[in-house]
Amino acid sequence: MYILNKKDIVALNQSVGEAGAFINENSLDFSLHFSKIKKNWLYKLSYLVQSFLVDHVFQDGNKRTCFLVVVYYVEYHGKKVNKDRLLMIIRRIAAKNITNPVQIVRLLYHVIKEKSSKLDRRE
Repeated sequence: MYILNKKDIVALNQSVGEAGAFINENSLDFSLHFSKIKKNWLYKLSYLVQSFLVDHVFQDGNKRTCFLVVVYYVEYHGKKVNKDRLLMIIRRIAAKNITNPVQIVRLLYHVIKEKSSKLDRRE
C-alpha cells in the first residue's frame, strides 16, 4: 500500500490553491508515523482526518486537503466515495471537533461504497 508522504500532502494542499504552509506540522508527522504502524487502512485514515480537521495542520485549505486525501485512500482500496456525504462528514468532524478515531472511522465508513454496481452504471 502506498501511503502518502508529507511532500504528497503538501502538494495536495497546494493543488487546492493554498501555500502548503504548516501551522501544526507535528500533528501531521504523528499521523503519518501512526499510519505506518497500524494495519487497518480506515483507522490510519482517521488519524490523518483528525490532523486536518481538528489539529489544523495547514494555515488554510485543511478541509479541501482532507477531502482529497480521503478520496485518494478510498479509491486506492478499490472503493467509491459518496462525495456529497463526505463533504457533510468533513464539516461535521470539523464543527464538533471529533477526535475519537473510532467515531471518525464510523463516520468515514458511511461515505464508502463498493465499486460501482450494474445499477450505478446506468445513465
